[in-house]
Amino acid sequence: MNLHEECLLRYLKRPDELSYSTEILKLNNFILEKQFIMKNFVAKSFLISYTEK
Repeated sequence: MNLHEECLLRYLKRPDELSYSTEILKLNNFILEKQFIMKNFVAKSFLISYTEK
């Protein structure tokens, strides 16, 4: 079960904790976005700078 499924299940069990589950998903998406940027853009820019000099 992934994080999104766990948050949905948590919401279905305890609807009053929706804001908590939403914050967890926001944080998870933020982390995934940062990892994507680091992997695809930062690493490539260093590679380009290294090969050009």
